[in-house]
Amino acid sequence: MTKEMESQDITYALAASPNFEQDGICFAARGSGLYRSEDGGETWQHAYGSLDLEAPLPTMAIAVSPDFASDRTVFAGAPGGILRSFDGGENWDVIQLPAPPPVVSALVVSPDYVRDGIALAGTVEDGVFSTSNRGGQWVAWNFGLLDLNTICLAISPDFARDETLFVGTDSGIFRSTNGGRAWREVDFPLELAPVQSLALSPGYSKDGVLFAGTESHGLYR
Repeated sequence: MTKEMESQDITYALAASPNFEQDGICFAARGSGLYRSEDGGETWQHAYGSLDLEAPLPTMAIAVSPDFASDRTVFAGAPGGILRSFDGGENWDVIQLPAPPPVVSALVVSPDYVRDGIALAGTVEDGVFSTSNRGGQWVAWNFGLLDLNTICLAISPDFARDETLFVGTDSGIFRSTNGGRAWREVDFPLELAPVQSLALSPGYSKDGVLFAGTESHGLYR
């Protein structure tokens, strides 16, 4: 991240509690750090207060557990590692990724996280990392991923059954149907890349619908 980007304090990602209607909790990942709201976004507070940081920690990715109401788990992605909270963002563990430290650009949590403990992280130059023990350890899973400049991730709503993931990169889209252990390039026109965002239909297992947002060529389905 450049000094110019930090000075603009870009908002890179947003995440809301699955029980947002009841608890009003949401998070904003920004160039100046992670922010947390408990009133539906009316007011915001710095979420990294317990870390006693000497300088802002740029945060580019944020994801919450689907069982947030019970486990209070939050993941945040920053340069060099992943931060994990088990109390809704009050206190954090810092998990460093293998050197040279990559910049974490995207995070997704398995819809079946309560049972499988799986989350995945995309990085700017080092591909995709996966954890199956609730963020305690992360390993690179890049077999077949020909472009390691990952920008976004999407996970199937029926991941427990189909193990399907998508990653958007500088050159296009890659898909895994075995939980990220291997990847194959999707037939997406190279001239439309980079792919900045991905979203799957809630009924993906039946309709197979994937949306891709590009940097300068609009939205594709």
